[in-house]
Amino acid sequence: MTSMFKEDPVFKTNAEPIGNLIRSISEGSLALPNFQRSFVWDPKRTVGLIKSIILRYPAGTLLTWEQSSSHRFDSRPFEEAPTTTGIEPRRLVLDGQQRLTSLYHALSGKGEYQFFIKVWPFINPVDHTLLPLEEVELETAIVAYDTRGRLRFDPLSEEWQLTNGTFPLSSFHELRKSFKALSRSVTDDRVKQDTLEETLHQLREGYLQPLDSYQFPVVDLPEHTSLLAVCNIFETLNKTAKPLGVFELLTAKFYPSGARLREWWESAQAEYPILSEFDVDPYNLLQSVSLRARGSAQRADILGKLTSDELKNHWDAVVTAAADVLDMLKRECGVISPQWLPYGMLLVPMTAIWPEIAALRPQQRGQARARLQHYYWCSIFTENFDQGANSQVGADYKLLKDWVTNQEGSQAPEAVESFNLTDADLLSARANRKALFRGVMSLLIQGGSKDFLSAQAVSNIRPSEAKLETVQVFPKTWLQSKSAEPVADLILNRILVDGETRRSIKGRPLHEYLDSQETSVQTKLLDVLSSHLINAQPEFGFRSGEYEEFLQERLSLVLEAIEQATGQAVVLDSEVGEP
Repeated sequence: MTSMFKEDPVFKTNAEPIGNLIRSISEGSLALPNFQRSFVWDPKRTVGLIKSIILRYPAGTLLTWEQSSSHRFDSRPFEEAPTTTGIEPRRLVLDGQQRLTSLYHALSGKGEYQFFIKVWPFINPVDHTLLPLEEVELETAIVAYDTRGRLRFDPLSEEWQLTNGTFPLSSFHELRKSFKALSRSVTDDRVKQDTLEETLHQLREGYLQPLDSYQFPVVDLPEHTSLLAVCNIFETLNKTAKPLGVFELLTAKFYPSGARLREWWESAQAEYPILSEFDVDPYNLLQSVSLRARGSAQRADILGKLTSDELKNHWDAVVTAAADVLDMLKRECGVISPQWLPYGMLLVPMTAIWPEIAALRPQQRGQARARLQHYYWCSIFTENFDQGANSQVGADYKLLKDWVTNQEGSQAPEAVESFNLTDADLLSARANRKALFRGVMSLLIQGGSKDFLSAQAVSNIRPSEAKLETVQVFPKTWLQSKSAEPVADLILNRILVDGETRRSIKGRPLHEYLDSQETSVQTKLLDVLSSHLINAQPEFGFRSGEYEEFLQERLSLVLEAIEQATGQAVVLDSEVGEP
């Protein structure tokens, strides 16, 4: 019988090291077909991938398609890769774009975020020897900073890097000089210097070497593969399925001991509908149980150490607590739907300590709830859960319980103790910073922002009746028509409206929409706009169409609301860098 294909199988599989793949991206020989979506990974996912690579774990396969002069797809370079004039790519990546783009950014220093490695988590502080890799908490050893934004420090400064023992992954091949300088800065003892320097080289050559040598399995489709075959293979490999998670594994593990996790979870959802309303992941409840039982929310501890008895002892209390915390956020913090919850992981420590709050006397309970809300808002506006959330949860829980209940000698959690939001950072923040964006919007809801049609507080409107959306106060197209070049997609340039209002605005700037209404309607809308922290009086920037003035005026009002919610002072740009 004759094969229907020229080759059997129709593909070949090769193992390619990361270093070669990065060079191919930079040279333009490896590119993307133009139908691929844009790069969407956040820094947290990139850190997770780097962690897997350092640990030499499987990180999936890549799918590429050879190109020829007679058979070529329209292509584009990877995001931030050089545009190579006159060079046509030899292969296109059909599956693996997000992983390769994130690695290219991290290892070349391109992109919005720069990725860094902290060396001290790898090193025994007593004798400066290298710790076993399994003892290193990689979630905290790998960090990302938005170096294009306004930071209160410069992570690209050699002085800062030496002081903090933190170096960019993009300098992976050039760390020898930095390691020598670091060892000299730590001690004057020549023997200890040499020992530390040797350990640092062991770190690079042993633990970090996979950043160059790790080999991805690459399934390469030959150039003669038909379009139909390419489409079928692409669709097949990109089908997603619900993975077998921790909750499912523990359901099976604990069933013989009488812990009926699946039944408990179904009963919890039936008793507390708010858990389903907010699509709570039952794994988060297991994390809260583990915090109460063991002080850790790490996956390894939940899978390997959590016992059936601990689960039985804490499950009911945690379920009730999760429902109460969500109810508080919904009623008192403007989180009227899952759409406006900045961090689902914030529920984990808040749920874990709630039973202690519930046991307090009424006056103490009120004070504890206020402190818990301060922690919630501070965590949002410092974006403290963007990276290393599991580790952050554990660190916060250790401090949060005593601080919220006002125990003598207690210390506030990091987000409260080191609150570092600056006015300049908020002024330039775009809506793609999800936690900050949702935090500001829910803060507006909490403050009484009103619906444009009914003029009643949006917190009183059921989500089923009016789904809230956001529109730009000054749309991008309008700003461009005025020959302006400011960024339109800023958080401060966003306002909450319902779908009907959005359609009636028709892409106009809000001040023109306001002026087009009858006098009686304008009077109502002035009050509505004020509830959204927009001053619409004639002498202010909003009404006169002065975008920059409007941003500064709204910034002042939003900062005042943030300071009231967090109980902390926002750092003014003029104060950044002051001792």
